[in-house]
Amino acid sequence: MRKTLSHLFALTCLAGMTQLANAEQLDNLTLQQSLRIALENHRSLQVSQAALDMAEAQYQQAMAAFRPKLGLEAGFQRADENRTFTFEGIVQTPAMGLPIGPGGAIVAIPGQPLPINLDVQLFDRDVTRAGLNLTYPLYTGGKKDAITGMAKKGVEIAREEKRKTELEVVRDVNKYYHGAQFAQQMEQLVSDTLERFQALEDLTDRLYQNASLKVKKTDYLRSKTTTAMTRSMLQETRYASALTREALANAMGMPVNSKISLAPEAEVPGFDATFEPLLADAMKFNPDKQRMELAVQAAEHKINEARSGHFPVVGLEASAYRAWNDYKGGLINDDNRDGWTLGVGVKWDLFDGGMTKAGVDVARASKIKLEAQRVLLDNGLALQIKNDFMRIERSRAQVEDSAQAQGYAEENRKLNVRAYQEEMVETKDVIEAQLVETFASANLHRVRHDLRAALADLDYRLGKALQPVKP
Repeated sequence: MRKTLSHLFALTCLAGMTQLANAEQLDNLTLQQSLRIALENHRSLQVSQAALDMAEAQYQQAMAAFRPKLGLEAGFQRADENRTFTFEGIVQTPAMGLPIGPGGAIVAIPGQPLPINLDVQLFDRDVTRAGLNLTYPLYTGGKKDAITGMAKKGVEIAREEKRKTELEVVRDVNKYYHGAQFAQQMEQLVSDTLERFQALEDLTDRLYQNASLKVKKTDYLRSKTTTAMTRSMLQETRYASALTREALANAMGMPVNSKISLAPEAEVPGFDATFEPLLADAMKFNPDKQRMELAVQAAEHKINEARSGHFPVVGLEASAYRAWNDYKGGLINDDNRDGWTLGVGVKWDLFDGGMTKAGVDVARASKIKLEAQRVLLDNGLALQIKNDFMRIERSRAQVEDSAQAQGYAEENRKLNVRAYQEEMVETKDVIEAQLVETFASANLHRVRHDLRAALADLDYRLGKALQPVKP
């Protein structure tokens, strides 16, 4: 037991060292590069591809069930002795007349019972047979088209499921990438704020040491407190920035402890769409909507499959055979040694106790259920598109207003710093101006991040074909 635990510990350490060794480093990473890596490495895409392959194999399996089937049968048999047929019983000979003498007199001979006890050999003890058998369904009452139709819809549903998985990966990478950008911007913002507060602390210290009439010890302590709090906030933002980069690496399917540095963030993309065209695109391209439509169509095929029980099944059967046996007479003679057969068969359940009718009713009820769920899905999807549209409109307006506020706050901070150097304003006014600029800049970064997140959600719900990802 102790040896087993030691082996397990060694394997765990080795796995950890291998994982660390496989860690990658990506510098100046762009969003397009992140998407390309994620679409190549993400495990969920491999799962959805396997599901699609399975659905296609099931479709081929359903198609093969109604194709002609040709089988070869061959075998050799040795019996304990030659096979014979025993003929035993009494045979009544027919009455007849025989001419006798030159005058041609007819003598009548009556029928006589004749006992017979014969053993007739059928074939030799060693028999070799080979044959080809062909079966082909000529008419199935619509069952063939129904089953193959359902299998085909299953392939299309699996394809939509894979597309949904790709869209989810793209959406998640978008969110994590912009989240990492936002956390990095907040870290830089707090770092810049800390530098300004440290400079303000030094200036306040000099003014206080020089016995300024306006700078008191309370101002000195206020500046020290603000600097310490900002330093603590910087540690929090550094943690958040590192955590979001780890989350991005995980969403890209990269090894643990991969090092990532991000490229400068691009401008926020423009948006001039209206609600109605967006909703029409969602109804046409959204994978959940398309899967529901395919499920309704598959339910119609299910009804046809159940209804096929009312109709007969007609099939064609053909065979060719050859037998080898050393005995030339008997059952396997020259006429029976080889040959072929061709036939048509019909199977029709004239009464099944109402089973077929019940199956049709179940299939119809299932379709009605799916159609009701489709209405709920349409309403929910329209509400989600409307919400994303309103979020984008709100964030666009906030970006414009926040940019103006940040510009005003920055100018106000510079004016207060210059005035403080001339002892024209109080310490608390400078601290307030610094904080207001920080909050204004943070709010600008936040609303830009919200806008990008809303655009990513909208793209996911629209479900349009994925654009080729540039390397």
